Amino acid sequence: MWKRVCVVFVSTLFWSCVLSDDCTTPLGRSSECVSLYDCPDLLTAFEQRPLPPNVVSYLRQSQCGFEGYVPRVCCGPLPDQEATQRPTPRPRPRPTESSSSSEDYSPDDSSPAPRNKCGIDTNGDRIYGGQFTDLDEFPWMALMGYRTRKGTTTYQCGGVLINRRYVLTAAHCITGAIEREVGSLSTVRLGEYDTQSDVDCLDSTCADRPQEIPVASSFPHPGYIDGNKNRRDDIGIVRLAKRATFSYYVQPICLVDESERLTPGNDVFVAGWGKTLDGRNSPIKLKLGLPIFKKDDCVSKYRTLGAVLGENQLCAGGAFAEDACRGDSGGPLMKKRPDGVWETVGVVSFGYGCGRDGWPGVYTSVAGYIDWIKSTLQSSNQ
Repeated sequence: MWKRVCVVFVSTLFWSCVLSDDCTTPLGRSSECVSLYDCPDLLTAFEQRPLPPNVVSYLRQSQCGFEGYVPRVCCGPLPDQEATQRPTPRPRPRPTESSSSSEDYSPDDSSPAPRNKCGIDTNGDRIYGGQFTDLDEFPWMALMGYRTRKGTTTYQCGGVLINRRYVLTAAHCITGAIEREVGSLSTVRLGEYDTQSDVDCLDSTCADRPQEIPVASSFPHPGYIDGNKNRRDDIGIVRLAKRATFSYYVQPICLVDESERLTPGNDVFVAGWGKTLDGRNSPIKLKLGLPIFKKDDCVSKYRTLGAVLGENQLCAGGAFAEDACRGDSGGPLMKKRPDGVWETVGVVSFGYGCGRDGWPGVYTSVAGYIDWIKSTLQSSNQ
């Protein structure tokens, strides 16, 4: 008996509908739908660095479901290189917008983006070759760049754009150990998809070049204490030296309403370029669906490690290999509202390792800091 299941997978690499455990590869061969990590041919292809665009495209076409939140693929070898020649890329049409001085004050700089102009899923209305394009998925994602002692720039944290001038991230991505061990926060990259290339292309479509914007100032929450196991008040705001230009690839996300509360089992998502199961950072922007974890159980677990969680912290995940990991710090925990608009409900803070079975990740709850976020935006614009 055929069982029809449609899924949107946890990584921006995959999307498909599954009919059964039997499947047909993109090359037309009969095969089985298995975990990516049980398919040596495709796993080896995924672990290539740099990861070729034709491999990204083939992996997306091969996806056939998931086990929990881990991808399943129709297992089979990749085609010969000659059969996967990259087509001539087409540029993306861009919405026009009036130009503005990067240093001029604007009223929308002093408050989060209005709810009718944030959290918009810009890829929902475009399909090429039967596949959703994911170059512009989560266009509010930001990469935080640090200036090292050697004078190089390394990207070690994530964040989200909340209006043209400000990025929300974790306090530990702004101050403390990261400054001593990595370097000072100096730049923010917006509109990134694949860190291996200057211009990102997928399925014959090319994105705009990422926007690299210097950091003007940063504001860790005053209650954050570096080195404290509890990681209370692990939230911060970064002011950009100039205003971001909105496009299909750069948009702000909405902030969750301060009265909204999540309950165990609610579906949320994290996204970023953090470590995958093979222990290396992904060059491609990935996403992962997670359930909200029961807070009392989470508090009990972390108390055994000497961390006492507070009311403005929440937990999500808890299944093996399903977690935010190093490199995702400061990135968002996101929820999609019934009207299709995305909002950020949390900030990736810390966890017990990465993807340990039974151990959820800990996130700073954005709802508990709405007043502080608004007042910080207003005071820093005066």
